[in-house]
Amino acid sequence: PIDLDLCTRCNACLAVCPEGAIGLDYQIDSSLCKSNRDCVKVCTVAGAIDFGRNATRQTENFDLVLDLRVIAQPQTSQTSFTQHAPPQGYFKLPVDGVNGAGQLGETQTLFKLRDLVGEFEKPKFFDYKQKLCAHSRNKQVGCNACIDVCSAEAISSEVSRQQIKVNPNLCVGCGACTTVCPTGALTYAYPRAAEQGVKLKTLLATYARGGGKDAALLLHSQEGGTRLIDDLGRAAQLGSKAASSKSVDRKINGVSARVLPVALWHSASIGLDVWLSAIAYGANQVWVLMTDEDAPQYREAVRAQMDVAQAILTGLGYAGQHFSIIDAGGAKDLTQFDRLLQAAPAQSVSRAAGFAVQADKRATLDLALDYLIAQAPAKVEEIALPSGASPFGSLNINKDTCTLCLSCVSACPASALQDNALMPQLKFIEKNCVQCGLCVSTCPENAITLQPRLLLGPQRKEARVLNEAKPYACVRCSKPFGTLKAIEGMLGKLAGHSMFQGEALERLKMCGDCRVIDIYSATNEAKITDL
Repeated sequence: PIDLDLCTRCNACLAVCPEGAIGLDYQIDSSLCKSNRDCVKVCTVAGAIDFGRNATRQTENFDLVLDLRVIAQPQTSQTSFTQHAPPQGYFKLPVDGVNGAGQLGETQTLFKLRDLVGEFEKPKFFDYKQKLCAHSRNKQVGCNACIDVCSAEAISSEVSRQQIKVNPNLCVGCGACTTVCPTGALTYAYPRAAEQGVKLKTLLATYARGGGKDAALLLHSQEGGTRLIDDLGRAAQLGSKAASSKSVDRKINGVSARVLPVALWHSASIGLDVWLSAIAYGANQVWVLMTDEDAPQYREAVRAQMDVAQAILTGLGYAGQHFSIIDAGGAKDLTQFDRLLQAAPAQSVSRAAGFAVQADKRATLDLALDYLIAQAPAKVEEIALPSGASPFGSLNINKDTCTLCLSCVSACPASALQDNALMPQLKFIEKNCVQCGLCVSTCPENAITLQPRLLLGPQRKEARVLNEAKPYACVRCSKPFGTLKAIEGMLGKLAGHSMFQGEALERLKMCGDCRVIDIYSATNEAKITDL
């Protein structure tokens, strides 16, 4: 009966109700109400109470939600969203923020809610190009990197449509999906990789012109990471004063002068392409600061990409450890800087590169690799990479089982696998391969395996033949229409079938046109029109 949109919460109805049927939730308990209707009289001005109103259900959408079920049921810790990154506007109070007296120990969540005043449009953090996506082809699943890394559970699979689906209302803009995407189908809307590249290039060039040496980029989130670095600075100031008074045994050091902090919306929002570009721009090392706000899968994804990047630089002869993750829950954990700084700076290029980070992820990788190879201390032809080292690698073909059906060619999203219109051939361009595995899952003979590596010679960009066979000619018109191995395999599998006995089996050796001619010209065939 009470319209909560009209109710002013004056509590006059609670005071006049003789049965106490109205609670502070401004709902009327029908089992207690005796139809005195004193509440209706006292609410004449607001007109919020009407017992003749039809029952309605609230279906409104809310911009801000404070989940209190953790407080009501601390033993179960039930919440509406169990993923690591809840949607924007959803807040829950921490379990350890409640003490025995029922007082809230943590008020930071409430302060955040209080500050969220005004109107804003939910931003779309990502751009998606379906034609580049290596998730699925022909109902076969290949790359799942973005789905596995998303801590907000905003990405789902749509195999029937050969794509992924991103829920923009759940997406929090961490950018980890764009980091692990091997093809560049998912990109960060703003700031784009090209804009981050300009920022890093300008920063390193300015540092070098000022006489700086051995630059180490410290990538951190603009909230948690910035807070920790500020805490470290304050701890260093306090520690130096305490050390001078001999009240502590160890002096706390702040951020070294050669460390260049770079604030990102999220520490996992840039990856392999930008890191290698930063090394080409003159950085000696790239460190990523990960805090408690980072999901565990972010650390695994960043560490996997760092292993690939480090393997490439080590293989090219660049000495030292170029990439590291700094795990820090507080300012005291940032003393890892001392360990990293005590080690000798990693080797970088002798002259900074001049290329710009491109909007296309693969194009940026090619530019960075070409420059790093040209400046490399060692000249090698091939670098072995860790298992699952997307997006670099080759393919191994089992020629004994491959029938050159070429189903892998149609499944390849990057045009790394190609056929030959003049003869049965399977060709491969290693530069285009992103190691998505679609060819492996599509191959009916299980003849393909992935080989993670980086080929450095010119053959990396050239098409090479993985397998080829002699064409099989039609036994009637001599027109080539298949491969010998494919026809032999088909005859072997269908020889025992009742529909392929005698002349019917011989038709399998004919091209499509000759099969039709042979069927209609045969005298011993039973036709449906004769029955």
